Amino acid sequence: MIEIKTAITDQDIAFCWEAMSLLRPMLKENEFVNQIKEMQKEGYTLLYISDDDKAVSLAGYRFWTMLYCGKLLYIDDLSTLEKYRGKGYASVLLNHIYGIAKEHNCKSVQLDSGPARTDAHKLYFKENFTIFAYHFNKQL
Repeated sequence: MIEIKTAITDQDIAFCWEAMSLLRPMLKENEFVNQIKEMQKEGYTLLYISDDDKAVSLAGYRFWTMLYCGKLLYIDDLSTLEKYRGKGYASVLLNHIYGIAKEHNCKSVQLDSGPARTDAHKLYFKENFTIFAYHFNKQL
């Protein structure tokens, strides 16, 4: 059975570096633990699945309430090491997250995905996500 763990300690967080850096290559390893700890203060939770003594898949989420949709669980990060893709790890994490969302009376689970991440989009469509909006960003 696949065990989902929550990264709480500095060691747990650092253990997730490889899978996160694949999704977020702009991050710096020496700043990663502190960045996650700051996000945890804002309600961020980092889940991971380990195999072969490494974190092979992870998901980071937080709760928001918005006028247009009510309470939601937002997935910030979802990543699986390339060698471990296709083994169902991301779906296991997503199903776990759906349960958490229901426990917290969320109306939806939402995420953003870059337009070039077509493999990820296949997973999201398989999981019955729909394209709901464009996400706009203005760098300051």
